[in-house]
Amino acid sequence: MISVRVIDPADLALFDEWYDALWAGVTAGREAALVVGREALGYSLRTPGPLKRRIAVGAFEDGRVLGAMLFEYRLTDNLDTVEVEIDVPPHHRRRGAGTALWQWAVTRAAQLGRTIFQTELGVPSEPWPGAEFAGRLGFSVEHVEDHLVVPLPYDDVRLDELRRSAGVLDGYRLTSWVGVCPPEHQQAYADLHTAMDQDVPTGGMTREAVPWTVEKLQASEQRIDRNYLALVTMAHTLSGEPAGYTLMYLPRADEANAQQDDTLVLREHRGHNLGTHLKLANLDQLAKHRTTQRFLHTWTAFSNGPMQKVNARFGFRSVEQHRELELTYPRLRPAARAVVLDPSDRVLLVRFEFSSGPLWATPGGGLEEGESLREGLHRELREEIGLDAPDDPIHLWHQEVVAEGHAAGYDGVINDYFLVRTDPFTVGGTMTEAELQAENVHGHRWWTLDELLAAETRFAPRALPALLQDLVRNGPPTIPTRLGQ
Repeated sequence: MISVRVIDPADLALFDEWYDALWAGVTAGREAALVVGREALGYSLRTPGPLKRRIAVGAFEDGRVLGAMLFEYRLTDNLDTVEVEIDVPPHHRRRGAGTALWQWAVTRAAQLGRTIFQTELGVPSEPWPGAEFAGRLGFSVEHVEDHLVVPLPYDDVRLDELRRSAGVLDGYRLTSWVGVCPPEHQQAYADLHTAMDQDVPTGGMTREAVPWTVEKLQASEQRIDRNYLALVTMAHTLSGEPAGYTLMYLPRADEANAQQDDTLVLREHRGHNLGTHLKLANLDQLAKHRTTQRFLHTWTAFSNGPMQKVNARFGFRSVEQHRELELTYPRLRPAARAVVLDPSDRVLLVRFEFSSGPLWATPGGGLEEGESLREGLHRELREEIGLDAPDDPIHLWHQEVVAEGHAAGYDGVINDYFLVRTDPFTVGGTMTEAELQAENVHGHRWWTLDELLAAETRFAPRALPALLQDLVRNGPPTIPTRLGQ
């Protein structure tokens, strides 16, 4: 049976097992997969910054990590989006680990009030397992880049040819540095980052470009500097106006790979080979500071013809497609519900009264702000029926209902159902009868399976009698079953 839970990054042994699963899933079948380093990712998870939250989530079976998910969301901008990366090693695929992780992501995003899911994929060939999985979930490809690689150390003969063809840099001066930006260049560098965010092709991706301030730049560089050595070259006009920059990263814990990140030339300064001069100057810095790195990676949009030509001149070759994908969900209210069974397999149901007639449903309800599923389940059962739920109940079913009238202010609900085994007890929660009736609750009842199957009344979910019959006969599913309405 597969279960999903958040990884505590301070539990180093468990984090290592989770990271190993992530690494194995990311790199399988790819020539030049670039994976964030173990130390860098661990630091990011253990010491969250003010701009972004990252959560490590694992799919477990018998105490082993089968799959890994990185769930991320921004805290000050892009407040409708979450970023999701799901990685399952090949020998654990097609067993439901990825689906279980995705169900967790859908529920957590709903708790956060976010409806736009974004992800990235490296695709070296077709068909590709990750692309097929994302397609089944409903993701659409919104932007495609080439992932390009050139071997290191860089070819001196090619460098000499590039210098000759670039000619003399006329009307500009270059300034290079290593590490964080010198104070005298911070404002110009922040402004160039803003221009880069506005200029870089993003296809159909939903992305709010937020201006960079000096304070934001400082905070970002301080975090990055712990795990990456930045190599930067900036271009100025002779009068001191910024004209462009290029940025490269040397991961401190990655012995094989260097990353060519941003390269920008402001539109009014294009046509002077400035991009080539910037890259050449930064390659000089790379030659001084490179240790064992054997590959330099970069990414360029298919639509960015000028930069594609520059990269071709520098000897980069494409190793795979880098795809950015997006999926928009309706606004759903998350709820935790319990399938409460006694030793005789009787199920406890709650009777709701609506204008359309009575409805029998499992106890539970919507999550409060900041609650996890299990926290919400504990609270709902104490309030509604006076039962203490187990700490780690089995997750039975996952249901997404898009329809009006289920929850005010929402397009529908997400119901996650958990199995709770208990001895018979007298129902009586902390809520008063008046409070229950205000939520349309008008009683409770224990049902036998035969009574359920014979009843001519409405249940929620609609197939509850058949679902209970299957549960009693066959036991819980390996992963939560996705239900219809």
